[in-house]
Amino acid sequence: MDSSLPASSAIASPPALRLESPIELAHGVGPRRAWQLRDLGVGTCADLLEYFPRDYVEFHGQRTISQIHPMENAAVEGDILQTRSFPRRPRRFEALLDDGSGRCQLVWFNRWNMQEKIQPGTRLRATGKMQLYNGRYQMVQPQYQLIGPAAPQPPTAALEPVYPANQELSSAVIARIIHANLEALLGQVGEWFSPAQLHQRALLTRREAFSVIHRPPSLAQAYQARRSLAYHEFFIQQTAIAVRRHHHRTQQAAAALRVDQTVEARIRALLHFPLTNAQNRVLADIQRDLAQTRPMNRLLQGDVGSGKTVLALFAMLFAVASGGQAAFMAPTEILAEQHFDTLHRYLSASRVQMALLTGGQPPAVRESTIRGIADGSIGITVATHALLSDVVQFKNLRVLVVDEQHKFGVRQRALIRSRHPGVHTLVMTATPIPRTLAMTIFGDLDSSVIDEMPPGRQPIGTRMVPENQRQKAYQFVADQLKAGRQAYIVLPAVDENVRELANAVQCRDELAAGVLKDFRIGLVHGRMAREQRQQVMESFRQHQLDVLVATTVIEVGVDVPNACVMVIEHAQQFGLSQLHQLRGRVGRGTAASWCLLLAQEPTDTAKARMAALCKYPGGFDIAEEDLKIRGMGEIVGTRQSGRADLQFAELLFDAKLLAMARADALALVANDPHLIRSEHAMIRQIITRDLGDAVALANVG
Repeated sequence: MDSSLPASSAIASPPALRLESPIELAHGVGPRRAWQLRDLGVGTCADLLEYFPRDYVEFHGQRTISQIHPMENAAVEGDILQTRSFPRRPRRFEALLDDGSGRCQLVWFNRWNMQEKIQPGTRLRATGKMQLYNGRYQMVQPQYQLIGPAAPQPPTAALEPVYPANQELSSAVIARIIHANLEALLGQVGEWFSPAQLHQRALLTRREAFSVIHRPPSLAQAYQARRSLAYHEFFIQQTAIAVRRHHHRTQQAAAALRVDQTVEARIRALLHFPLTNAQNRVLADIQRDLAQTRPMNRLLQGDVGSGKTVLALFAMLFAVASGGQAAFMAPTEILAEQHFDTLHRYLSASRVQMALLTGGQPPAVRESTIRGIADGSIGITVATHALLSDVVQFKNLRVLVVDEQHKFGVRQRALIRSRHPGVHTLVMTATPIPRTLAMTIFGDLDSSVIDEMPPGRQPIGTRMVPENQRQKAYQFVADQLKAGRQAYIVLPAVDENVRELANAVQCRDELAAGVLKDFRIGLVHGRMAREQRQQVMESFRQHQLDVLVATTVIEVGVDVPNACVMVIEHAQQFGLSQLHQLRGRVGRGTAASWCLLLAQEPTDTAKARMAALCKYPGGFDIAEEDLKIRGMGEIVGTRQSGRADLQFAELLFDAKLLAMARADALALVANDPHLIRSEHAMIRQIITRDLGDAVALANVG
């Protein structure tokens, strides 16, 4: 959402204060206040207008202390009897206020040096929530005014906005600055929709929404303003996605690949298992895309172990069979190595040349690989972001597979596309994406879901294990090993210097000397050389080891059907999607499988993550819970660009609003794909400025 645009034509003469003006020019803002506001991300007057309240407090006006009930919000006025300053933690300043009817303790944390402003004898008006603490009335972090001869009138009953604040700027000060400049700035807010459109959708105009959000007459009207602004956010976002989707579908050309039955049969012959019905269905989607003369842009979602890599192999081999090359991009070197090993096993009976390209390779190996990519002798390249280097030049790149797209930025994917126009792109994720999130972040992609697991997969019993039952958990592991099974022990850290976290080396040694002393224990972690890791993992596959103590290097690419139990130490340190990924290493055989979560003093958030993992076996339910717990920003990763983040819209609770905005955006782009009509000029400006070339508007129209 944005307001920093030229004044609408209806305004005869622009005010002196402009939306694009630096914040120093705002009324009531000097150099010091400007510096403090910039620390909060407010650099222009438009930023000030868009600095929205995080909450509202309903006050019941000024009353005497004796009239106020606990947990009410009100203003009290009286004389300060005494003050105390506490410079040591918990740092605070306390003042005792008496208004003749009673007394109230005022407490400000982290502001222990207020004695110069508030002293015994000072008359003061404090506004906040009245609490009962140890039998005495108390206000914590109240807003206050010193009462002098020219003191403002006491507040009446009102709904007061609460703004995000810091130690330098209180919410009350921010509110005064915003209200002092609000009228001048509201006159410059442009409108995107006709009155008829707004009425049909029960929305406020943008100008009304900005006004009400900062000074709502009621909570119901504040909600209506929030809903209107959320719709505007969704609409701009969905319009940008629709433009990008249209651009990919109509403005870009690609070479159609050979996807006939002969090639498909040769690829299937390389596998030692049949595809599931879901894999066959998604394979048909991929083949249909690759046969077109426009680039494939497909999102492939599938739970852990559902067989996404096999379908990526099909897409890449179709490229090679058509005389082209393919690239598989993974977010880390370890993941790239594991994917390379997996694909290499599939292609052991094939003449297709494969290569691994990472930043950590010896220079001679790296240079040889780059030469093979350039001359076309290497058909499939598995790489990290080293693929984006200027020195990597493909002779004929036809298919790009991007694994775990949420760990890459939009622009990284766009960079390869810009170097190889028309490349067919398959984006994969083993972290299932909630439908609402997919509509926003990946709305420009076609979507396929592998919603079926290979036959024989077992349900995984997941349990949280308190610290006092650790020995019981490991005895359970020992019993499974005695029955001929294998086990993973996963830890979050290797570094000996990381305190309070058992590391993999120490854990291996303790288990080998204790409850698992009769079993063969191996160790694998990210600091080991690749060859050494491969050797240990292969020993585990061959059941030359009973237990594999590991860090998250086993998150993907490890398939040992005989491993039926996993213990995750310090489970509170892992994210929910990562816990689900790790759990997917077991349950691959015919035996019942278990995942035990050992946590030490988990926070409420960590408990919520682990409870979700115990409750839900499937990744899509877990993804919804993850979105609730963490929010969109953490799941998607870093912000893609500009100010495209959502300030009001809540993906989980505004699904209907999102669907409405999406339908409106698709209809608009269908009629004006490049937003070149005059009535869409403002929308085009906003999208171009906030998202730039990521939307492709900058290069069209």
